[in-house]
Amino acid sequence: MRRLLWGLLMLGVTAGCSHGTSEQPAKDVPPAPPAAVATVDGYEVTAVTDGGAVEGTITLSDPVPKLSARKISKDTQVCGTAARESQKLVVNKSGGLRNAVVIVEGVKRGKAMPVAAQNAEIDQNKCEYSPHVQVMAVNTDIALRNSDPILHNIQFFQSDSSLFNIAQPVQGQVNKHKLEKPGTIYVECAVHGWMQGNVVVVDNPYYAVTDENGRFSIADLPAGKYQVKIWHEYLGELTREITVSPKAGTVLDMDFKDLLAKKPAPPGAVASAVSGNDSNSKPAREVVVQMHELADGTMFRFEPADLTIKVGTTVKWVNVSGEDGPRHTSTDDPEWETPQAPAVLPPGAGKWRTPFLRNGESATHTFTVPGKYQYFCETHGPYGMVGTITVLP
Repeated sequence: MRRLLWGLLMLGVTAGCSHGTSEQPAKDVPPAPPAAVATVDGYEVTAVTDGGAVEGTITLSDPVPKLSARKISKDTQVCGTAARESQKLVVNKSGGLRNAVVIVEGVKRGKAMPVAAQNAEIDQNKCEYSPHVQVMAVNTDIALRNSDPILHNIQFFQSDSSLFNIAQPVQGQVNKHKLEKPGTIYVECAVHGWMQGNVVVVDNPYYAVTDENGRFSIADLPAGKYQVKIWHEYLGELTREITVSPKAGTVLDMDFKDLLAKKPAPPGAVASAVSGNDSNSKPAREVVVQMHELADGTMFRFEPADLTIKVGTTVKWVNVSGEDGPRHTSTDDPEWETPQAPAVLPPGAGKWRTPFLRNGESATHTFTVPGKYQYFCETHGPYGMVGTITVLP
């Protein structure tokens, strides 16, 4: 009898389970929202059920300057020989500005960070960085790939600091580096000065990069009032306040013409402006050293590379590498030396290190201790950009 009752009980349970699995799930019932998950940066990933959107077009009104082409004259068997258009200012016929990065600031909770931002990569292919502007999540690794059969040396700069400098001589080589601070980063190859790019490190997923038409769209943004920053590598940045309503779109169109008007003289005017300043208003006993590329494009140099001066003379270094030229430093500091570019200082002389100077920027150092000095560019010193100064009493 006990076996019979047990069998009937199991038959009922089985029938009940079979009936349950044969029913179709209700299509109108949404899945339960995930619980909020706090990240290490304080941003919480949570369901956004009534978010709004921000979209618009970033433009640059006429007249749009044409930046000088980039000269290619090194490793031509891989890089080619034809000059390449500048990537710093790309504007279509309608004024749409490409590669502007739109960032909603101060968002503390919302949708998850895109997978692409958590697995960012820069590929060095045919002597170019791809993509030219990369966005990545803070506290994640960026992969640096060399797809070329030649040496590349990739360097990251944040503000005036060099974050790292990695030589990649092997085709297919991949190095990874973690970035722990939000902000914009300038990327440059120490071997091929025309190879330049940008990385923007973000602490929330509400960002976009404008396309070839200057368009952008940011979705699923929780309702509220926000500051939106639009950054462009050549023109600078602007900030606007927006209010996002639930399940509604907010239009943000901006023209960068005012920032363009504040730009310095166009390329080609830098050298004459510098020489004019030096001849008319330079202080007594000042010597100018130019930082530039050799005429054949094979190497970066200080010109003159060897100086003999007297105590009390000021040396002024000016970067004249052109609008798309690389950044340079003048450094005589053992902390930053390499075997190819050692720092040499006379006894009792103070070390120096200038900021990374962009095209047209300058820095000075006054020599008060006689003796022999050897200095270098932190980026290009290992590749021959070294100078000497002999200071006489």
